[in-house]
Amino acid sequence: MSGSPAGSRRTPRRRSSGGFTLIELLIALAITAALLSAMLLALHAAFRGYQASVEQSSTHIAARVASQRILALVRTGSTFGPLPADARDATLRTDEFRVTAEDGATLAFRLDRGERTLFVRAGDGPERTLLSGVDGPVDATGAAVGAFTLEFEKGTKLTRASFDFTVAGDPEAQLAIEGDEVTPLRVIGSTSPRRLAALPGTFDAP
Repeated sequence: MSGSPAGSRRTPRRRSSGGFTLIELLIALAITAALLSAMLLALHAAFRGYQASVEQSSTHIAARVASQRILALVRTGSTFGPLPADARDATLRTDEFRVTAEDGATLAFRLDRGERTLFVRAGDGPERTLLSGVDGPVDATGAAVGAFTLEFEKGTKLTRASFDFTVAGDPEAQLAIEGDEVTPLRVIGSTSPRRLAALPGTFDAP
């Protein structure tokens, strides 16, 4: 009688599976998550660098334009104010400065410390924002000191005008995904008017 030997049994052959085990899937997911996290960190750093560069450049340009404009007005202006309350005072520290330009137009600059904004007004027109994010100087005790220093001779003749303030950038211009990454820029300028003739009574004392 033909057939298999007595007592022997055929063991069924298992077919190899072509899928992944649960452990392998978990390892693959962990590696993928780590790579995505690294990529997001790199993109975040790139956005931070871009935002800081753009904001710093914008702040420098705006501050330079404003300071050059003020200096030019002082050099070419004809009358200035405010005048000291006492004509014997040679120096006046103030957050306001007024000047009459060569064409006769009067421009008034005012630093609002509460709004951290430097405003400018032409004639009787409305105030307009010249610079945002502006902080005025303070003394050793933290008390506010005028952003404009006006030096007079005999209380009516301006001999030198200086300004000192810090620009920290416009918070409205920053990217929504970032914080304040702009390094504050200190703006200092000083010059003398070319016309040094005394012109009393042009502006009232504060």
